[in-house]
Amino acid sequence: MTDLHRTALFNESQRHHVSAERPLPLYHQLYTFIKNFILDGTLHHAERLPSEIELAEIFNVSRITVKRAVNELAAEQLVERARGKGTHVIYKYTPKPVQAPLLGILQEIDSIAADSVAEIISCSLALPPQSIRSEFAIDRNAQLFHLVRKRERAGAFFGYFESWTAGVKMPSTTDIFIHESRHKYFRENGTNVSHVKQNLSAVAASEAIAAHLHVPVGSPLLSLVRLSYSQNGDREELVDHLLALYNPELFQYQMDMKLE
Repeated sequence: MTDLHRTALFNESQRHHVSAERPLPLYHQLYTFIKNFILDGTLHHAERLPSEIELAEIFNVSRITVKRAVNELAAEQLVERARGKGTHVIYKYTPKPVQAPLLGILQEIDSIAADSVAEIISCSLALPPQSIRSEFAIDRNAQLFHLVRKRERAGAFFGYFESWTAGVKMPSTTDIFIHESRHKYFRENGTNVSHVKQNLSAVAASEAIAAHLHVPVGSPLLSLVRLSYSQNGDREELVDHLLALYNPELFQYQMDMKLE
């Protein structure tokens, strides 16, 4: 843990989290306070906690109280104590994926298409690169439907899209993708999506992408990788791989979800 991180997490302003005026024992209050930091990833794996003396001074409690709180954390295998090395976090935080209704995701896809215009850069049946071939688990001679587009709204290009799709024939005209989503065409041709995985991250614009989106090379872009699956008996098969790169100054990706 850096000194700055330690100062932000453990200082006297946090003292109110452990108080004799509360009904729970002091050790349990301190244990809960630190445990929450560990479980939500604020305290990372291998980070060192302040010493017992430091924690006792910060929260104005006895070392016995601190020792019992840390022992509880160790008993739950959240931290590990080593003589001469201090107490370190051993819990490995893993972010949980956000669950969203598939219908809402597909509606969002159709909405983006309806509210913008696409320019088709290329459209063909093509041999995919090895990375895509491995994801689809297909042999080296198998072709996929390859579509590359960029979309504009109000005269400005906000997104670049490259997709690879299995089981789709070439349309009679690529004009259908100018105003409509690919998924509408897929549904009309019998490809039904039962499961979608999405991964959001940030990337720097390459020279080619920068030219398409009219942004400087190296500009930050919002990257979305969407994997769409179709149910085949008792197993799922990947049917579509989409890479979408958005200019964050012209596009915001919003999700509105409610707990059921």
